[in-house]
Amino acid sequence: MEIRFLNSQDVTAYYALRLQALQESPTAFGSSYEQEACLPMADFAARVCPADSINGIFGAFDDTNDRLIGMLGFSRESRLKRAHIGNLWSMYVVPEFRSRGLGSALLDAALSHAKGLGVLRQIVLGVTANNLAASSLYKSRGFQPFGFERDALFVDGVYFDEEHLVLHFDRCD
Repeated sequence: MEIRFLNSQDVTAYYALRLQALQESPTAFGSSYEQEACLPMADFAARVCPADSINGIFGAFDDTNDRLIGMLGFSRESRLKRAHIGNLWSMYVVPEFRSRGLGSALLDAALSHAKGLGVLRQIVLGVTANNLAASSLYKSRGFQPFGFERDALFVDGVYFDEEHLVLHFDRCD
């Protein structure tokens, strides 16, 4: 398995994986399949190829066929007063590859990247409260709850809560 930042050659694979994720796990994302399926490919390209080398989407690729099988987004806050904060978003691993450590590997790659920037003091993320596997993974890396948002998502007539987690770096310089 290879884990790396996605690049311009990965836009089509990312588009397909993102739409699969939104269909298969609608309660795990703030966006919806219906909303993103209508977006132009340029919107997906902008996510994969941001203007800087700090932000982007980590991809996990299957060694057998170089297929994109997992993703995790990372971004650093752009506002000056919040530039010490990183965000993780849109973790997804295709169902047939779960329980093989891909989520852990993606998370570890993103955390290593974040620490390597040398300027971040914390990383924040949100996870659907009933997603115990994802929550356990984040907490195993030191993330701590700092907030709970009731009824954060509304999917197919049901409300879902979201837990907000933070990982504080002691020192990143």
